[in-house]
Amino acid sequence: TSIPSPCLRFCHWSSISFKMKYLIVAAIALFAVAVALPRSKRAAYELPDGVEFIVGSVKTSFTCPAKNGYFADVDNNCQIFHVCNVVPKEDGSTEVQQYSFFCGNQTVFNQFSLTCAFPEDAVPCRSSPDFFYLNDKIGQEKVFFHDDSDVARAIPLIPRYQQAAYKA
Repeated sequence: TSIPSPCLRFCHWSSISFKMKYLIVAAIALFAVAVALPRSKRAAYELPDGVEFIVGSVKTSFTCPAKNGYFADVDNNCQIFHVCNVVPKEDGSTEVQQYSFFCGNQTVFNQFSLTCAFPEDAVPCRSSPDFFYLNDKIGQEKVFFHDDSDVARAIPLIPRYQQAAYKA
């Protein structure tokens, strides 16, 4: 006597209807196509659900300058910031990629430190464009991110330092 194969007992492919076989093959093919498709890029202002509870109505007016860096979104009270990335193309042109993020509740993007901070520890939002130039220092070797003139420019604007100056 021969011992029946376990597959013969459980894998009754021949008993599966033609329609069912067709559906299985079609599902596998669709899955393969979905996996093979290129992923879509994250769009500017593609923020998590619920952002409006923290930021309010989001204004989508910011566009990246043609340079790399981190940029406060003044139109959104600096509660949103953008990472801009300039990518050269094969034809010599460039593509500017923009990725948008929002700071945690009760914080704003501090353009001086390129971090989210409490408003009293940050340069005022309206002054953020005055510090966009700091992005040019990112990645430079043997260059301090803040030099004395950068600090001298920022300190009078930061509320916590203004309060400390009045107490002294």
